[in-house]
Amino acid sequence: MRFMLHTALRLALMMPAAVIAADLGIMPVAVQLGPQHDRATVQIVNHGTTPMILQAEAIAWQRHNGVDRDAPTSDLIVNPPVFTVQPGRTQIVRLGLRRASAEAAKESTYRLVLREVPAPQDAETHAVQGNVRVLVALRVPVYVAPAVVARDERWQLRRQADGAVVAEVSNAGNVHLKIATLRLHDGVTAQTLSAEAIVGAVLFPGEARSIQLKPNAALGSGPHTLEVLTDRGPQYVALSLPSD
Repeated sequence: MRFMLHTALRLALMMPAAVIAADLGIMPVAVQLGPQHDRATVQIVNHGTTPMILQAEAIAWQRHNGVDRDAPTSDLIVNPPVFTVQPGRTQIVRLGLRRASAEAAKESTYRLVLREVPAPQDAETHAVQGNVRVLVALRVPVYVAPAVVARDERWQLRRQADGAVVAEVSNAGNVHLKIATLRLHDGVTAQTLSAEAIVGAVLFPGEARSIQLKPNAALGSGPHTLEVLTDRGPQYVALSLPSD
């Protein structure tokens, strides 16, 4: 399923100059590649009223001790690298996997970076009119799956000393886990919402995360159902919350 990502960078500043922002649409918002699917396209739509010049490049997306880092890469082909999108028009950017991924034991992660290139006349026009130009910079995740995909997410619940409930997850698989929202329900029928949390995180293989849940009511011990909203759809995990 494809989603439209709108970048409406509307800033209200306490200053005389007006702030002009771009309005782009991108789909899909994440790219999946693999041994059997080594080509993909990304559509960029200009919803604004002026032409936009964009530069596209691929970078390696790495993470060390929980900190994201960018690194140059030649694993992906991006075409075209520079282009202009007219108002109301769509530009197709093609991605290709240069290297073979069959030997990889786990998923490789990249980003397609789209940066707006200011036209020379823009600086002069906005300077005369007293406007501030906000340039677009977008990053689209690119995931390259190994030949054999193994998903293994391990969840558990625990109660902190202050009574707060925490959901813990470790990604023991070889591909990423993207968590949008957690919802904890009483019992095994997933009907009564007891606690929830907005997460918005991507766990790489081998990573773990502790997430504190915001309770809607008192949480007792016993069976619960954890609803995990991911980029692959909802998942339901039967868990027990230990007693105090």
